[in-house]
Amino acid sequence: MDSGTVESVLVPMRINTILTSPSKTLAVILAVFCFGVVIGPIVSVGWWEQLLFVSLVCAGIALFLPHKSVRFLFFLVSIFVFALFRFTQTSIPHHVPTVADVSSSAIRVTGVVSAEVERRIDGQRVVLDQVFYADEVREGKILAWIPLYPQVEYGNELVFNCSVQKPEAFNGFAYDRYLATKGILAVCFQPQYIDVLIQKEWSIVGGLLHVKEWATKSLQRILPEPHSSFLSGLLFGGSSALSPELKQQFVATGTSHILAASGFNVSLFSVAFLSFILSTRIGRRRGLMLTTILLIVYVLLAGASPAVVRAGIMGGLVVLEHWISRKAYMVNAFLLTGSLMLLVNPLLLQDVGFQLSFVATIAVITFTKPISERLTFIPEVIGLRESFAGSLAAIGLTLPIVLWHFGSVSLVAPFVNLLVLPLVPYAMVATMIAIMAGGLGATVGAYLSLPAWGLSYLMLRLISVFGTIPFALSQPEQSHLLALLVFGLMGAVWMYYRYAPSKR
Repeated sequence: MDSGTVESVLVPMRINTILTSPSKTLAVILAVFCFGVVIGPIVSVGWWEQLLFVSLVCAGIALFLPHKSVRFLFFLVSIFVFALFRFTQTSIPHHVPTVADVSSSAIRVTGVVSAEVERRIDGQRVVLDQVFYADEVREGKILAWIPLYPQVEYGNELVFNCSVQKPEAFNGFAYDRYLATKGILAVCFQPQYIDVLIQKEWSIVGGLLHVKEWATKSLQRILPEPHSSFLSGLLFGGSSALSPELKQQFVATGTSHILAASGFNVSLFSVAFLSFILSTRIGRRRGLMLTTILLIVYVLLAGASPAVVRAGIMGGLVVLEHWISRKAYMVNAFLLTGSLMLLVNPLLLQDVGFQLSFVATIAVITFTKPISERLTFIPEVIGLRESFAGSLAAIGLTLPIVLWHFGSVSLVAPFVNLLVLPLVPYAMVATMIAIMAGGLGATVGAYLSLPAWGLSYLMLRLISVFGTIPFALSQPEQSHLLALLVFGLMGAVWMYYRYAPSKR
């Protein structure tokens, strides 16, 4: 049997078809990398050296193989094993001391504030990196709840005594895994004897967070509560300033996701803004450039935190879709974006926020146009139809994720979201205008912030009315099974419309 016959037996003809298309070749490579990260949790961390060696060997073999198809298979194996290796890099070896190795008594903790400080009514929520227990360096980050005073900022060094604890799951929510995706391995409540060492050197992140703080205070000067806190959360993410009753109403109506700096909100904003701007005389090219500039300004204004940067990238995919206008290339854009994010932080795939944001963005980009073509009864004024269609697509595709992770479903969520979500992009624009107006003075800001106040009042009123309905929130016993059934139904519907004979 000659080599050509062996190749025809061992290598499916499908591979030859893939290799004839550079777009398909790239898509398969990126998909294999993502798949390797997905199954990474089942691989022992002790294998990492062997995994890297196997990846390099497979890549080396691929360089010397004569047949293109077999060479491609070995290269895919190399990519797959490298993805496994990259995931194992997120785990700290057992012999390295970490912040999760806690004692039963209070210890002296030293660390540097490595993220934006979240200030609440009763205290501050601080993430510390470069941690020392006494004088011993520890790997990982600590989440600490400290008193409201003294106020700390990004870059400050804190020293305090605390009984450090490992985070635990509660009420069915894997809180420990959620924190682990951010590198946080331990928590600290009510530390004592706090010393704050002020950072004197200027940093880019610190400067951006000062800009965000200015924007938040500008809203607080010109808008009453809860509107200033709600609009701030809508634009920058966060709900800590809202009352517990209002937070529960967001949960009951399934609208909590709009209070996060998510790709969902930014994608909706991009779709609505592009639809509006492309209907003017400004032109397609200038409209896309203007939208890109607004996304960059948003990321900088919101402090450029990892969540905000991811949201900006998701919004950028909407702009990219209008630039290239080819579905095959958009598949590669999605895979490339996801692969780069997972390369930087493989644990992102376990972050519910990332899952919702990524899937919602795909839904907005992929299904907004076909859905809007069927919603002819909705006017196209200022992009209203596209915003409504994008909201409907995102709600549908993220339903299995919500069921799987939260074990509950809001019975009024579809209706409330369809009323509230189309207003999100316009509220974001109105909030940006209000922030800028607030810098001109209280009187001017009060008048120019009226649209933002009006949209906030309408959205909060809808959420409040529907959130108080007794049967608004349901918690099915078999939520995981229900999530799989919904996912399977969606897949079956997609396969039918994709491959039905009438569609060929």
